[in-house]
Amino acid sequence: MRAPLKPIVFALLISLWQTAPGGAQTEAVRVVYYPPWNISKLPMYLARETGIFERNGLKITWQNPGSNGKLLDTLKNGAADIAVVSANHVVQNNAAGGPPMLLVGNTGYNYSALLAVGTIKSAEDLKGKKIGTGEPGSTPDQLTRLALRKIGIDPSKDVELVHFEERRSSDRVKSLLNGEISAVMVTAEAMYELQQSGKINRLRRLTDHKELRIYAGGGADYAVSSTFLRSRREDVKRFMSGICEGIALAKKDPKTALGFVAQTGRNLDAAGIEYLYRLYTTDVIPPRPRVKPETIELALQMTGSSAALKARDLMDAALVPELENEGRCNF
Repeated sequence: MRAPLKPIVFALLISLWQTAPGGAQTEAVRVVYYPPWNISKLPMYLARETGIFERNGLKITWQNPGSNGKLLDTLKNGAADIAVVSANHVVQNNAAGGPPMLLVGNTGYNYSALLAVGTIKSAEDLKGKKIGTGEPGSTPDQLTRLALRKIGIDPSKDVELVHFEERRSSDRVKSLLNGEISAVMVTAEAMYELQQSGKINRLRRLTDHKELRIYAGGGADYAVSSTFLRSRREDVKRFMSGICEGIALAKKDPKTALGFVAQTGRNLDAAGIEYLYRLYTTDVIPPRPRVKPETIELALQMTGSSAALKARDLMDAALVPELENEGRCNF
């Protein structure tokens, strides 16, 4: 007996719908993200919580490993199809022989500004002065040294570095205000507190991470398993298209976004949360989540992997531009 035609056609249509760009996926995409809360990942939070990824046909499982050490173990064990982390983590994973991952996008970094006492008029005036920094070899220390070099100051010869414990970052600002040091890198949260107290008027802003193109931290680099990228590139594009839509939502819908920003600036009042939101959506989160080669180069330097790995081999810089050309990143 000949099988009924309608059920067969219906089954075929369902199969095609499940594999079409807007259809459902039966196999989940494993997304690992760390740290769990950082404002540079705002587009991802919004896309996740407002159902954007599901509307793009993705089924996603989310994993927060809980620490840097556990994150690296997770990457090395091949448990991430997509990792929303810092480029340093990707470099460390690849250098240690973990499943190769490629960076495909970025939505921000940790913003800091180099503030100096009022008597400092230019970078040249820093020579011979005391500059606040983090513990020797720490990320804040490395970034401070890099910032100084970028403005023409040799941190080993031209200035005296004064090291502060990372957990006492507020001490750096107090020492700056007291004149014990002449300059220091200050976070966005500390900038807000200085503005609220009016003490910012006693200081001079020399430069910031955006001007210096120091795109570090924030855990907002988007990396993909090389194997996953080859076998399911369309799913990666759906995910990054969701990030594009999340960026647009972050910039257009402050009311929705502020709740997520509040989980980043936990010690700030409502005005401080608004300040962070405006700063990051205006100056830090880009209009398109393109990968930043400068981020990868910096990660290679900071991890000491520049001799073994090259930035061009750690990224797929074509993926987001492909989305733009296809009209899938223009919201």
